[in-house]
Amino acid sequence: MADLVGDNVGDCAGQCADLFESISAEIISAMILGGVLGEKAGMDFETKSGFILFPLLVHTLDLIVSTIGVFFVKTKPGMPQLKSDYGDLEDPLDILKRGYYVSLSLAIVGLFYICKTFLYVEKFPNAYLCFFACSVIGVLVSFLFVMITQYYTDYKFGPVQSIAISS
Repeated sequence: MADLVGDNVGDCAGQCADLFESISAEIISAMILGGVLGEKAGMDFETKSGFILFPLLVHTLDLIVSTIGVFFVKTKPGMPQLKSDYGDLEDPLDILKRGYYVSLSLAIVGLFYICKTFLYVEKFPNAYLCFFACSVIGVLVSFLFVMITQYYTDYKFGPVQSIAISS
């Protein structure tokens, strides 16, 4: 038993170390890319530094909005905790999605602030809106991934129900 526990802990630690390495490499490469592109575009140091810091700020925003979103992952007040409390239980996925929606909303607001503050280019004063639009597209795609995955894996929707009927 102890051997299995040790293997599980080692696998989890190894997986997290691999994820940390991947995310670190992505951040550092994006910072290098921002610096090189800023240099090639002839930006001054202050403008270029915003492009270098942007990847760090986005991941800092990730941590902040995720932490805030976790506080919204709880049952509504007054909801019965057990089926024996004479009521319907709240769907666990709805509870999780509530925190996800809060995180998405805060992320969009935070991304606008970060883009406007750190990706502002004096020659092109509205360019930050293009960067923000790209960020919003990324947030919307992540939302679509969740909705599409739910459609194909939740028992409430047709694909899973048809498999259950077939079985």
